[in-house]
Amino acid sequence: MEKTTYIEENDQLNQLSMNILVHAGNARDHLVQALESLENMDFEKAKKEVKEARQEVVVAHGLQTDTLQLEASGEQIRYSTLFCHAQDTLMTAQSEILIGEHLVRLFEAFSQK
Repeated sequence: MEKTTYIEENDQLNQLSMNILVHAGNARDHLVQALESLENMDFEKAKKEVKEARQEVVVAHGLQTDTLQLEASGEQIRYSTLFCHAQDTLMTAQSEILIGEHLVRLFEAFSQK
């Protein structure tokens, strides 16, 4: 592999990783807003923010999946600490959103009793 090709592939994976991080970070920011809305019993805003968080995760997950499909089809993807970090951040955001969705439903149900 030529040095130029390696640098281009390295730059592409780094850019992809940063895009995943941006969208996963946006998702987490929306979730924080949802939880703050939940603290104020503003269920509509909380639901809106969770929905926006979920949309950001879908974008990030799509980027990740495209990369993993390349590797599954036989194209070697080099190990990248940044890509690994992006996947960890995405997984954390997904878990937090799942919990956030449940919290919104629980708080709303208890407020109606």
